[in-house]
Amino acid sequence: MEEQFRYIVELAKQYKIYNENTTELYRALNALSEDAIQSIYEEYGDTEVRFQPMNVMRSEVARNLLNKVEISEELVEEIKNKIRTKDLSYFKHLPDEFLKELKNYPLGKRDLFANWQKPWSMFHTFFYRDKTKETVQLYLNQLGKKLIQDLELKDYQTHWVDFYGASNFGSDSCWIALYPIQKDSHQDAYQFFILLSAASEAGRMAGFSISDPKPNSLIKVSRYSEALDVLNKQKTEIISLNMKIRDYFKISPGSQASFWGKFFQDGIAAISYQELIPFDITDITSLEELNEKAGLGKDSMSNQTWDLWLFRKAKVGDVIFANKGTNTCVGIGILKSEYFFEKSEDYPHRRKVKWITDKVYQYKANTLKNYKTIFRPDTFTPTKVWQFLLDEYIRLYPELAKVFEENNISYSKTISIDKPIDDEPKEINFWWLNANPAIWTISSFKEGDVQEYTARNEKGNKRRIYKHFQNVKPGDLMIGYESSPVKQVKAIFEITKELHMSENQEEIIEFQMIEKLEIPIHWNDLHNDPGLKDCEVFKNNQGSLFKLTEDEFDIIRDIIDNKNILQERILDETKSKKYSYEKDIEKPFLSASEFQQIISLLKRKKNIILQGPPGVGKTFLARKIAYSMMGSENDAQINMVQFHQSYSYEDFIQGLRPGKKGFELRNGIFYDFCKLAIAHQDRDFFFIIDEVNRGNLSKIFGELMMLIESDKRGEKYAIKLTYAEDEADTFYVPKNLYIIGTMNTADRSLAIVDYALRRRFAFVTLQPIYDDNFKSFLASKGVSEKLVEHICTAVQKVNHQIKNDVNLGNGFQIGHSYFCSFKNSIDENKWYDEVLVYEIQPLLEEIWFDNLDNVNAMINILKK
Repeated sequence: MEEQFRYIVELAKQYKIYNENTTELYRALNALSEDAIQSIYEEYGDTEVRFQPMNVMRSEVARNLLNKVEISEELVEEIKNKIRTKDLSYFKHLPDEFLKELKNYPLGKRDLFANWQKPWSMFHTFFYRDKTKETVQLYLNQLGKKLIQDLELKDYQTHWVDFYGASNFGSDSCWIALYPIQKDSHQDAYQFFILLSAASEAGRMAGFSISDPKPNSLIKVSRYSEALDVLNKQKTEIISLNMKIRDYFKISPGSQASFWGKFFQDGIAAISYQELIPFDITDITSLEELNEKAGLGKDSMSNQTWDLWLFRKAKVGDVIFANKGTNTCVGIGILKSEYFFEKSEDYPHRRKVKWITDKVYQYKANTLKNYKTIFRPDTFTPTKVWQFLLDEYIRLYPELAKVFEENNISYSKTISIDKPIDDEPKEINFWWLNANPAIWTISSFKEGDVQEYTARNEKGNKRRIYKHFQNVKPGDLMIGYESSPVKQVKAIFEITKELHMSENQEEIIEFQMIEKLEIPIHWNDLHNDPGLKDCEVFKNNQGSLFKLTEDEFDIIRDIIDNKNILQERILDETKSKKYSYEKDIEKPFLSASEFQQIISLLKRKKNIILQGPPGVGKTFLARKIAYSMMGSENDAQINMVQFHQSYSYEDFIQGLRPGKKGFELRNGIFYDFCKLAIAHQDRDFFFIIDEVNRGNLSKIFGELMMLIESDKRGEKYAIKLTYAEDEADTFYVPKNLYIIGTMNTADRSLAIVDYALRRRFAFVTLQPIYDDNFKSFLASKGVSEKLVEHICTAVQKVNHQIKNDVNLGNGFQIGHSYFCSFKNSIDENKWYDEVLVYEIQPLLEEIWFDNLDNVNAMINILKK
């Protein structure tokens, strides 16, 4: 690391001269190469970028340099004045639209160039750019990682600032700070600090937010090894000081706070993550070790392991806020125990908490300056807005002041909602990213994963609207969309690094997946919204990165929430309900071997039809099959539809429907469910079609007749649908989707199932069951032994008559489910009579419509 250290220090010495000696700065400015000046002019002279006074000033300086005009303090001040006075004639070489922006630019009491009084602030970007900037940033990253390794600080992270300075106004030094991972900012901690400058220093630095901090302890150093030695000597003290500082976190008690009541009642905070981390992490010593034990790479950025590790490392006495969504706080608590693991619980990773209030605070966007929301969507993370939240609770609920004081929680007596949390700018831009699924798929990544996207194509040419790549900055939010043939929004990303050069010498932006959508949102759901009619991406979708306004992002966010909140709630409510056919006290009256045979058939064929008389529990069995294959009672992965004579391809797959803008292309229920299954190919999905033979099957399935075959599943067999808008807009049925149809064989009015469709399904015939299992079930419901015996004997006699009737047969028998509705709280004789008169007798009258004497005879057999 000595070479990296030396390179940055030598550059700092040069920049210090430019910063302190204006003459030397202007001499160097006029000596810049023509290629460098041209690059500067192209960057700041781009009139498609939003008007900014400083960029206009810089572009004018570069234009003068290209025209061989010597730059001086007097010329720079003249250009500034032309901008201040909006001298349009001076800038007549610029496009009319840009001049209009200059003319309309608001002038306040503060000078336009107040932040750029020093020449170095204005011109540092003329020198610190391209390869120099890339190298410095790469070296700062390397130094930070090496420091963590050499100091053995596994639970610390790095923050560095380069020659742009903390506020991008230019600096003649760089610095690196190491601080605990549970801190949301380096400003909240005592830091392992290195200043790389003409007079470098290393040692302990107190964060800006620490109240009554211990004085800094910095010692001059000239090499990396000297800095490392200084930090090693102060290591024990810095760690000890940080352990004494209270931290503040937020926790999501289930989606939409669905488990908040249990958390509050039991005095706990807990995390699930059972699929990835179903084990006790008490003895795990680092995030890297947790990643490896979870089957991830050591350096994985998984949101789940990161959040859980923070939860494990949080200190007793730290404060946590329970959130619902991104703008609602439902309670405040104090951690009272270390981490522990309860294997048998739905949320096994736990901490005991003293919840001091369950009063609700609903945040209104931008109440706190520059904060549209106050919570991240993660499960457990540090929160920067803790002081604001505490102050707001006191404002709304003054009676909490005593509770806060008793628990040593500080709050402000005078509340200001105008100042930001810290001095870093928080203006957020919003973007839309088109991901080509032929190159990379959003679905293959997890929440917390960090991804990159190149600003140039494979031939090295700039992507369309290249300026958007130049304008992204850390903290910006981005919609993640997979283009044709998928055509779905699948995630929300947050920009983590602006445009920079990678180690492979590619221009890239870096972003983290902060939310993976449970239900992806199709293009048509957004394209049809009138609020998005002027959206850049919907006017011309050719390209990679598009700008969204805040309102457009909010509309898309609202559509996402409306579709996903209910689904997430269903998942949270059902994921803990494990299912076992053997342990199911309400399972179908089939032996385990018969049940497993049907499952084996479905796994092989992908499509089955359960057929039989009314009342044999076909739909009931279909759901139990799905539960068994999933291993849980998860209705979020089951969808159901009932066919009828008017049901069409447009309802089932895709079609034109009247909308606000005329006829709009809308996706059908099966199309959307297939897309959901494609988005989650690690799970099984089940589509149940009740009364499958009541619809015109060839018309409803259309070209899907081929796609549902077991050996035609998957992207390899994707085809263009009837309403496809382009050649790339194809569709397929995924391998993890199973179709279960049900069919009453007693329906006289229905045609025989299409032979082409029949070949694609396996048919399972179900019979009425009145055996010992059925008898035991009725007995468990409270039906007397006498009535149980009568039902079984009498119904079997009637079914025997039905089977032997040449005009009827097996398909018209009386199913056992007619007698499964008994509840112990009602009179069994009254119940049986009602079933007989209002359910069985109408059925018999239908099948023997021409022989009412036979109906009466059967009713007499069934009567007690």
